[in-house]
Amino acid sequence: MTVGQLKAVVAGYLKKPVLDFVVGSGATSTDLLLLALNNARKVAEKFYDFSICRKRGYLSITTNGDWTAPTWFTTPSPTVTMRKVKNWYLRTSGTGADGEFAGTDRVLRAITKDQEVALYARRDYLNYPTSPQARYPNDSQFPASEQPLLGQTYIIVDGRRFQINPTPSSSQTVVLDGFFWWNNWTADADTDWWTTTAEEFLMFRAMVEANRLSQMFVGNMEGNLPPPTKEADRSLAELVELDRDSTEGSIQIQDL
Repeated sequence: MTVGQLKAVVAGYLKKPVLDFVVGSGATSTDLLLLALNNARKVAEKFYDFSICRKRGYLSITTNGDWTAPTWFTTPSPTVTMRKVKNWYLRTSGTGADGEFAGTDRVLRAITKDQEVALYARRDYLNYPTSPQARYPNDSQFPASEQPLLGQTYIIVDGRRFQINPTPSSSQTVVLDGFFWWNNWTADADTDWWTTTAEEFLMFRAMVEANRLSQMFVGNMEGNLPPPTKEADRSLAELVELDRDSTEGSIQIQDL
């Protein structure tokens, strides 16, 4: 189905013409049905990491960078924003220009800034329980071998930023494997994986969203229907199971 067809179905369920859901005029004109459909998809994206939203990119950095805006390996690089990073890699041979799988990528461990602070504090108290001077060493007293991850190269995530530790002396290529935010639909002719595979969920959830935006459902009045929240939840669960079964669910490692 197309976005326009989904809008027509939702409007039909709510017993109103499609054009009645357009509010405002000129620069402030807003299509509430289009907004409801985009909101419905975002509900699914927040709930589960769908494989269709998984992508690999890279950043060339020396000290730190913004992990939400990598250069994607897909050509041309799409204008999408990374939502979360699942795996980090250091390209030890080659650069990002060599392509997605042409270089040699080594898996990097990643910790948050808060976790790093906690690891340092725990190590200090465990290793030096009686010496205040050793418990709080200065930079000159702190060898690389005393780092929380035993001197390994690792990633420290601090909000939308990240850094390589220890700080490299030259630019490094960090490969990111994660999930991106799907771009909002803007036209009735738009069609993609969501509108063809998840159309049932989009229909029911968009009805719920449109209800909140237009106040169509009124309780305890004859002829009014409740918002299809249960149907939306059921169709989302089925969509998640379908995606899981076709990707991670179909891959198993047997014990040796």
